[in-house]
Amino acid sequence: MIYFGCSQWGYSNWKGIIYPQNAKPGKFLYHYSREFNCVEVNPTYHDYVEPERITHWQQEVSEGFKFCPKFPKLISHDKMLYGIKELTDDFVYRAGHFGENLGICFLQLHPDFMPEELPVLDGFLKNLPKDFKISVELKPKFLESTQTRDTAFKLLAENNAGIVILDTRDTFSLLNKYKLTNHSAFIRFNSYGFGIDRPRIDNWIKMITAWSAKGLPEIYFFLHFPESGADMDSLFYAKEKFERLSNEANPNG
Repeated sequence: MIYFGCSQWGYSNWKGIIYPQNAKPGKFLYHYSREFNCVEVNPTYHDYVEPERITHWQQEVSEGFKFCPKFPKLISHDKMLYGIKELTDDFVYRAGHFGENLGICFLQLHPDFMPEELPVLDGFLKNLPKDFKISVELKPKFLESTQTRDTAFKLLAENNAGIVILDTRDTFSLLNKYKLTNHSAFIRFNSYGFGIDRPRIDNWIKMITAWSAKGLPEIYFFLHFPESGADMDSLFYAKEKFERLSNEANPNG
């Protein structure tokens, strides 16, 4: 299945474009889920979201929609994976309230998390439930050395964890270093304007088409926009491309 979405649903400037002109903020998610089939959940990174709020979100979305929650910064950044078993158990419990709408959770490692600390990541992954879907975002320094890269990818594969593929200015020269580590792909794509984005999106469509043809069961692609707002040309172009690709991959709906 191919999933395409953004890093949030709360864009007020989408009113009259993606959302109805009279859409209220409380209904943005409802309208978002009629246009996209997945979303990153970054509120879970900044704070622990109450199960009741998660249940409300779940009730707003269309059938088959997937939420991909980000692990709390208290786990990944403040404590850097040390002494976080109870915190992690709590996050897993809360994520479970997404039910059938739970996609892949993702862990963003702190910039100061070093390759020498990979055994800590290994222990963290081994303590997760066996059926818990997770992808890990490694910083570019993990990709620069062949030995470090191979060690990290092997660790993820042994724990059935995916890798978050970052397509940003910092990783343009490293994209060919990424390797899928389980039966999923998870791409976070930073938008820099349509002129720059269009050929990059085209390249991803080719790659995802090839993965889909080989039977990769889960592919997530998230479009990130600059702080000043969404580049609507890039959004509409990518949205059209992914809708066409999904229809070709799933001709029966």
